[in-house]
Amino acid sequence: MINGLFISLIVYSLIAIWYVVPWLRKLDKRQALTAPLWVHVFRYLALYLLVAHREGYAISEPVLKVVVIGDLSGAMLALTGIIFLRMRSRLGPIFVMLVLIASIIDIVVGSYFRSIHGQDPEATGVWWLVFVFFAPAVLVTMPLLGWQLYKRRGEALTISK
Repeated sequence: MINGLFISLIVYSLIAIWYVVPWLRKLDKRQALTAPLWVHVFRYLALYLLVAHREGYAISEPVLKVVVIGDLSGAMLALTGIIFLRMRSRLGPIFVMLVLIASIIDIVVGSYFRSIHGQDPEATGVWWLVFVFFAPAVLVTMPLLGWQLYKRRGEALTISK
């Protein structure tokens, strides 16, 4: 599974560098923040862990709670950020920053809980697909969001054409 995760990180990073970065440069601030933020909205996929746990996936209760709460928080912040960006509210970029902060905290706290309660077993089935294909996409969008926030910090939320 780690090999699949690592390969997906490399592939998504190359896609981001070769295609997404040039595309984001052509967009206005609002669009350039919204596009990668959409990936985070789907972090509610972590709810599948509740089903996997019930069906025998041996993840500890504390780790399960931390992962689900962290990902649901990130998903809600991302959707709220998109709504504010669509409204051209100054709160939009603030929520993008909150998504980044919450995601970093989620990774740190999740890693800490896994170190205390033991690593999760090898993911299988649907959870393997989520872990190997979706989680790397979330990770790759984080630097894209940070880059856009920094690069466009003085730019207004304009009306796109």
